Amino acid sequence: MPSTPPSAPTSFTPAPRRVLVVEDEPLIRSLTLSLLANAGFEPLGVDTAADAIVGLRDFDPDALLVDLDLGEGPGGAEVLAYADRYAPWTALVVLTNAPSPEVAGVDSRLIPARAAYLHKRTLGNAALLLETLEAVLRDQTPRRDDTASTGPLSALSRDQLEVLRLIATGLSNAEIAARRGTSSHGVEQIVQRLILRLNVEKGSANNPRVQLAKLYYAHGPNAR
Repeated sequence: MPSTPPSAPTSFTPAPRRVLVVEDEPLIRSLTLSLLANAGFEPLGVDTAADAIVGLRDFDPDALLVDLDLGEGPGGAEVLAYADRYAPWTALVVLTNAPSPEVAGVDSRLIPARAAYLHKRTLGNAALLLETLEAVLRDQTPRRDDTASTGPLSALSRDQLEVLRLIATGLSNAEIAARRGTSSHGVEQIVQRLILRLNVEKGSANNPRVQLAKLYYAHGPNAR
């Protein structure tokens, strides 16, 4: 009786890698999700830090793409800290408008060394974003655009950046002092240094605080 020929081996198709996208701007989130899906990933988008932490537990992503500024409440730094501690196998990518963490009001030491750091303008270069994501998924040296920042705000200290951010929200020196737990005189000193450092013109026709706010919005985390 002739023997039955062996059956052909069943081909194995690996499951798509999962990416959790944490972004509070609907248009940017939608664009990122579409880009990742077209590249063969399985993406999930959320818009708050709280939902991101739930997603890290329940979705169990292979990679996390997170903005630093998530609006009111906890931001991307808190999400990164949670992922770094409780999901250390997850590859990390910061995708933000801030040229450096400090410009977004975040201590750069809170960004894990293994995380990549990309500016949102790279969304116009899908290949670069995907290459960066693949690199961190393979535990390669991450791309860090924040270390090469050359904008006018890049040389400011953490205190100067924080005061500049608060000026841009419309707060007075007294209100900034109360927010920071310092004296109004101390805030005034920082404001004067900002005016000198950023070459802001003084004069009756030029309101220095308005000019400082414009510089923050032009070069800070919400710049376009």
